[in-house]
Amino acid sequence: QVGVVTGVSSSVAGMFGVVTGFVNLADLHRPKSFVRMCSALVFPSLVEEIIWRAALIPYPVSPVHAAVVLGVHVAFHPVAAVTIWPRGRGVFDDWRFLVMATIILGGATVSYAMTGSVWAAAVTHGVPVGIWRDCAGGEKVLGGPPADQDETIE
Repeated sequence: QVGVVTGVSSSVAGMFGVVTGFVNLADLHRPKSFVRMCSALVFPSLVEEIIWRAALIPYPVSPVHAAVVLGVHVAFHPVAAVTIWPRGRGVFDDWRFLVMATIILGGATVSYAMTGSVWAAAVTHGVPVGIWRDCAGGEKVLGGPPADQDETIE
């Protein structure tokens, strides 16, 4: 079940990103490090899911409560960009990023609601973040080192 939610939310967010130009297919490349890509499961995913799902949404989940927390979590991204996570400036306030975040974090909320597991939510959150950040140009957009052109997928 969590795999289906992860696949669907990741695919919908990814397609939205491509259609709106937030994600450029020309930026696709192999990750420089599989371990680094998987680190997205810990930060931001597990850390955020402990705060935004496990701590703030009691299980069993009330859909209204979960929707409010989801909305606040998405709305917090632009605030984080100007306070605690400056790498997010220019990204976390982009409407396309916020729609994608809503889709992905909505999926994480569904995974948590189905299982009561913060780990399930972290997987649903971390898989698309790791792919975007380390394989689809997200690190470059966040101001990190650009991807090696030698590793571009053709």
